[in-house]
Amino acid sequence: MKRDNEILTPSQRWSGLATIAAMIVLLGFFAAHQLSHTGFFTDRFGSLEMLALYAPILISFAAPMVRAVTGRQNPARPFDAATNLSLAIGSLWLAIVFPFDFAHLTAVLPDAIRFIFGWITDDIGRFVLIAQVILGVIFAPLTMLTYFGRRASTM
Repeated sequence: MKRDNEILTPSQRWSGLATIAAMIVLLGFFAAHQLSHTGFFTDRFGSLEMLALYAPILISFAAPMVRAVTGRQNPARPFDAATNLSLAIGSLWLAIVFPFDFAHLTAVLPDAIRFIFGWITDDIGRFVLIAQVILGVIFAPLTMLTYFGRRASTM
């Protein structure tokens, strides 16, 4: 018997909540840099750049919460699309302004684990931002197409 991928197992519902926890850690990581004035954020990191960085992280909480509550994939897809679109827009702006100095990326980490991320340079940071723009622009409409296609098949 084939399982309907639309209906989530309890472990899939919980793993979505683990995604939220990971995003909270990421949010805390960037907030620690900002509050500690580590040098990771340059003078070009202003209010618009804060919005471009933090808004997609906060928006990303919605889809896993909807999945956890409903136990289904499709109701969360518009939130996935919103996350992808906000990530693409925010990353584009951050790639243009580039208010980062990745030499300070590990400044808020314990000394024992700094080597894990110490190799990341500004060029790699730019590459990641551009990749997020490209992937967000691709996946936002694809996610919405899946959403509407799935909705039409259940009517």
